[in-house]
Amino acid sequence: MVELRLHRKPVHTVFDLLGDKEDDITYSVGWGLSQSDSFAQAVLAKAYGKRKVTQPVAIRLQEFVEGQGRTDIEIETEELHLVIEAKRGWALPDRSQLKLYVRRLKKTLPKQPLLLVLSESSAEWVRTQELPESVDGIPVRYLSWREIASLATSTASRSRTNHEKRLLRELHRYLKGLMNMQDVTSNLVYVVSLGTGPLYDGGPSFESFITEKNVCFQPVGGGKGGWPVTPPNYLGFRFDGRLQQIRHVERYEVHNNPWDVVYPGIGKKVGWTASPHFFYKLGPVIEPSHPVRTDGLYGSGRHWCAIDLLLTCETVREARDKTQARLDAAGE
Repeated sequence: MVELRLHRKPVHTVFDLLGDKEDDITYSVGWGLSQSDSFAQAVLAKAYGKRKVTQPVAIRLQEFVEGQGRTDIEIETEELHLVIEAKRGWALPDRSQLKLYVRRLKKTLPKQPLLLVLSESSAEWVRTQELPESVDGIPVRYLSWREIASLATSTASRSRTNHEKRLLRELHRYLKGLMNMQDVTSNLVYVVSLGTGPLYDGGPSFESFITEKNVCFQPVGGGKGGWPVTPPNYLGFRFDGRLQQIRHVERYEVHNNPWDVVYPGIGKKVGWTASPHFFYKLGPVIEPSHPVRTDGLYGSGRHWCAIDLLLTCETVREARDKTQARLDAAGE
C-alpha cells in the first residue's frame, strides 16, 4: 500500500488522523471504549479492581456541566460511574480540579463512583506526589497510559471479531507511538543550568524565560554548546545549586530571533546574533518532591537523565550516572 502522510508525518492508524494533543488522545480512547464493550469492561475492571463488570450503558466525552467542570471521559454501567481525568505527559491534576466532578458523581448514587487519573507518569513517581486517595468521599485511582495501551492489545487478542481486533490493535499502536515511556531513550530529561541574574540592567534573566514566559530556545543543529540535535521531550532546569523543575516540551517552532518573540528588542540590547533556533513551548511544571542537588556538577554543564531517576535520586549527578548505566545495559 502507498504510505499516507499528514503534515509530513506518516499515518499508521486511523487515530493518527486526529493528532497527538491531549484532546486527540481522549477522543481516540473514547472511540475505542464505545466500539468495544470488552475493552470498556477491561478498563473498568482495572480501575475498580474487580474481576468482572457489566457492559457500559453510557460513555460521554468532554461533558460540561456548569460549576462541575468538563470531564474528559465518563463511563456508566448499571452499577458503576467512572470519571476519567486524562493528562498528556507527567502532569497530574490537583485536588481542586478533581473536586469539580464530585457533585455529578454523587448525583448517580447508589452507583459506585470513582475518579480515575491517566497520565504518562510511573506509579513510583505518582506515589511521591500529592494525588489524593479520595476527594469528598469519592475514591481516586491512577493508571498510566502504558497500562491502557496494554489493556487494548490484551483485549484485542481475546476478541472474536476482526473489526474489534483491528480497532484495538490500531489504538494500541497509536498510544504506543505517543507515550514517551514506550522507548528507553524518550523519557530522558535534558538538564540545563539557568542564569538568574538580569541579562542587562533592569532586564529579564534566562530564568525569566522559563518561569514567567514558559518558553526556552536552543540553536538548531546543536551549536557549540553541546545542545541536542533533535528537540528533547523533557527539559530540566537547575539553578541555586539544585534541580528546580522539569518541563515537557509541548511543541516547538524554528525562529531566527526567538528571544524577541517574548521580550521584544532584547536581542539587540544583549547583542545576540540572529540564527535558526528551536523555540520550545513548555508544559506544566513538574517539581521534585525533595531537594535534588547538583552535587558538584560544573556551572553550565548539561546532562541527560531518565525522568524517573531524576525525580527519585538525591542528586543530579547520581541520576546522570544511573541513567548512563541503564543505557549501557540496554546497549544504547
